Amino acid sequence: MVSRSMGLLLTFAAIAALLSPALSARFISLPTDHLPITAPPLADGLAFDLYSDSCPQLETIVRSAVQAALQQEIALAAGLLRIFFHDCFPQGCDASVLLSGPNSEQNEIPNQTLRQSALKLIEDIRAAVHSACGAKVSCADITTLATRDAVVA
Repeated sequence: MVSRSMGLLLTFAAIAALLSPALSARFISLPTDHLPITAPPLADGLAFDLYSDSCPQLETIVRSAVQAALQQEIALAAGLLRIFFHDCFPQGCDASVLLSGPNSEQNEIPNQTLRQSALKLIEDIRAAVHSACGAKVSCADITTLATRDAVVA
């Protein structure tokens, strides 16, 4: 009987902690939209605005292309996220998963099912960015921006 009472007490304590804003903040991540946005510190050589001078329209080009594509095929968001994962997780973001050919990463078993329409979207964005800015923007950065915008959308 004592162990059952203790179990009920612990259950009620857990429920009270989750329902109490003061206690639940320790256990549940709450929205922070009301807090001011602050940029995290960056390592030397990194910048949030790397392309602000060389390609100021970069984010607009990427965002508008992603939004237009998502209007046609919402599953592109998942496709972009998967491409980003397969490119960046193993050895860092290098856009090597975008390369095609007989010995490319696209032919490796985990990558054979990457969404072709998402790969094409990245290629189309790359062409638009390079047309507007020259080849000053890396394909890995374009993939990262496109994925971010798809997830946000």
